[in-house]
Amino acid sequence: MTMTESPQKHKILVVDDEPDLEPLMLQRMRRYIRTGVYEFVFAHDGVEALEALDADESIDMVLSDINMPKMDGLTLLERIPDVSPDIRAVIISAYGDMKNIRIAMNRGAFDFVTKPVDFDDLKFTIDRTLQHIREWKEALSARDKLVVLQNELNVASMMQQSILPNKFARNDDYKLFGTMQPARNVGGDFFDVIGLAGGKVGLAIADVSGKGVPA
Repeated sequence: MTMTESPQKHKILVVDDEPDLEPLMLQRMRRYIRTGVYEFVFAHDGVEALEALDADESIDMVLSDINMPKMDGLTLLERIPDVSPDIRAVIISAYGDMKNIRIAMNRGAFDFVTKPVDFDDLKFTIDRTLQHIREWKEALSARDKLVVLQNELNVASMMQQSILPNKFARNDDYKLFGTMQPARNVGGDFFDVIGLAGGKVGLAIADVSGKGVPA
């Protein structure tokens, strides 16, 4: 990042029915909010959270309590992939509540923090989750580009094969066969058969140094 670039802002959906959490979160994370690192949006239960995810595709991650009215955090974890498959969730759990923590992890939670919340630990957990999300999106982008490239190579290979002769004139004195199999999808080699006067045949064979598209 250069000195003129702004940090990338990440939008985090916080899901908790405790009224004190929103002002506390905004106060403890105010430096990162002010510098444009984080943007927090809030929901009070799983139903509101799903509505927020459905309405706002810019949300990067979810930070959710477990015990809430209407829809708890464990049910929310099951429903998130239906709305936002790429979203990662971090669960806030009571200290020592290993049963619910295990259930949450089995239902797709990326990580968890315990109450009372240590905001330094929460900051570390958020950053680690966002880093994972960035790497995941980069991997998806690379995969999509690879698929496009492979499709283009397949088209190029078919075009190359289409300009090569696949039928040869019959002659009682000789038989001609020809095929080319590039080492990779596309090669630079070429052959052709040219009929000449007097019943003669010219063979054109080109062998370009190298393999693949550069050849």
